[in-house]
Amino acid sequence: MAKHQTTDPELAARRARVATMRGTMSNRAMAERLGVGESTVRRDLAALDRERAVAEQTAAPAPAAAPRHDAPPRRLLELEVDDALADALRTLVAAVPGARHDLANYRAAARAAIRSVADSIREEQRRAAAMAAPTGRDHPRARVAP
Repeated sequence: MAKHQTTDPELAARRARVATMRGTMSNRAMAERLGVGESTVRRDLAALDRERAVAEQTAAPAPAAAPRHDAPPRRLLELEVDDALADALRTLVAAVPGARHDLANYRAAARAAIRSVADSIREEQRRAAAMAAPTGRDHPRARVAP
């Protein structure tokens, strides 16, 4: 029995629906809503990413501003996002009233979460260091004989 081949208009329509649902629900939920397999949704998302990358490469580059001599060097971190991490990012973005579910807001949410956790750790380290620092009160020579 021959496998049903999706025609181009059907493929384009499904990918358009996947693109609109992206960032608002998990791959599994999108697959259930569209009546396709989760692997199909992943392939559609990968195809959408490839199309966007090609479009960005072929677009005319914007004139870059001259880097400031005192600006710190820019560092790039690539992070593979699995379904659980994507759900966590969606939760963080959803907590901000009026925030759109797009790449810029996901990036901002990830940066804010990393900074928040790092600030909490630094504060706890400062608190522990202050507790461990000698104050002089418990020193034997600091006691006054009655």
